[in-house]
Amino acid sequence: MQPPLETHPPGAGLDLKDALLVGAIVVVCSIFGIYTAPPGVLAAFWPTNAVLVGLLLRRGHPPRPAHWLCAVAGYIVADLYMDHGWPKTLMLTSTNMMGVSVCYLLLARMSDDVRGLRHPRSMLRFVPVAMSAAAAAGVGGLFIHPALFGGTPAYGFTFWFSTELVNYIAILPVLLTMPDLLRRMIGPRRRSDWRSWRPEQVAPLAAFAGSLWLETQLGGPGVIAFPIPAMLWCALTYSLFATAGITLLFSMWTLLAIASGVLVIGAPVDTPQAIMSLRVGVTLTALAPLAVASVMVARNELLARLQHAASHDPLTQVLNRGGFMARADNVLVAPARWPAAVLMMDIDFFKKVNDTYGHAAGDEVLIGFARLAAGCLRSGDVLGRLGGEEFAVLLPGCAVDDARAIAQRICDAFAAHTVALADGTRLRATVSIGLGCWSAPGTPVGTMLSTADTALYRAKHDGRNRVVLDAA
Repeated sequence: MQPPLETHPPGAGLDLKDALLVGAIVVVCSIFGIYTAPPGVLAAFWPTNAVLVGLLLRRGHPPRPAHWLCAVAGYIVADLYMDHGWPKTLMLTSTNMMGVSVCYLLLARMSDDVRGLRHPRSMLRFVPVAMSAAAAAGVGGLFIHPALFGGTPAYGFTFWFSTELVNYIAILPVLLTMPDLLRRMIGPRRRSDWRSWRPEQVAPLAAFAGSLWLETQLGGPGVIAFPIPAMLWCALTYSLFATAGITLLFSMWTLLAIASGVLVIGAPVDTPQAIMSLRVGVTLTALAPLAVASVMVARNELLARLQHAASHDPLTQVLNRGGFMARADNVLVAPARWPAAVLMMDIDFFKKVNDTYGHAAGDEVLIGFARLAAGCLRSGDVLGRLGGEEFAVLLPGCAVDDARAIAQRICDAFAAHTVALADGTRLRATVSIGLGCWSAPGTPVGTMLSTADTALYRAKHDGRNRVVLDAA
């Protein structure tokens, strides 16, 4: 008997739990921000709006109405918990949601690379978005700031704008660049998976921590700039996410340390104008390492693509001759990778395929064979296209019987494989394989290929579509 059909959309319960979690995070962040507020003004550090935007953007699909409703409820619960009263609560919540809505809508329209700060011009696009979201909150400040804290509407706009800008620039990059930590934590891990840290990799972080300590010892108006060299060093050394986290730590530390009196900058920060100046200064300081890290990520990805293009065959996407030789040499350096075997593989009558069906059909045969051969190999085996219809495989740590079984599996699978052409024709092809095996370490890869090529010639001579072993 089949189970009854679901009467509710798949994932509806999960969406509700997700929405409630968003609301709970809003409550916690809001209460934290409220506790950082100096008497009579807004919070010294307000993470809620940036955290909310990041949570909504990092979901697998656009947020449901329940997420927005729970977020609004979170703001209201936090303000009422702090005894702000309904009028003040509603005004503050509406202003917060104005900035959040603008920021989310603008970032959601960007590509993943730009939004994840992995594009060379990411920061040039991210900063205007942060400014637009801060300006939207500033529009709310035009009306509610004079009513709640006094002052002119123009001052209300400026104060809200500067407050939101530093929070978006400090916090949002961390959430936008955060890797899938849950998958990494619950996935299987080996000791070799954990990255080992060398002293030169720890040095930038130590320099950053030392600059923060030095700030507290010296004081004065220049202390805010002390961490800049260390943060730029971190941006050149660590990942984009790590740099964003260091930048966030700098922003939080600076704002909260000055507000609490731990960090003395030689000038009072007890007026709204001084607070605005401080926040803008922190924002501009945080931009430098973020911009450097973003450009470095784009540069590294470009270099990786260029390296891939230089070492891989553009048609089949397996290693080309140069890439195969280099990878094989690296693999065989370790004594534990011996005994080793090499397969030389040549598609039978390939020229006839090109002459009869055209070069496009020949390309499809090559692509199909490369994909099929890769599926028959073990993790750690090296597959490459040496040229034309000729492929090679290095089987490290593989005895003769296992190597023969792998070669025969490729041969049989390709003989049973059909290639569908654009006109509906389905053609078959076979492959001849020469196999060479070595038990003693140190044999050059070129010698191994030459021996396997001799075996391949015998396979062709003996009738093709077979595996021939030439043991060494």
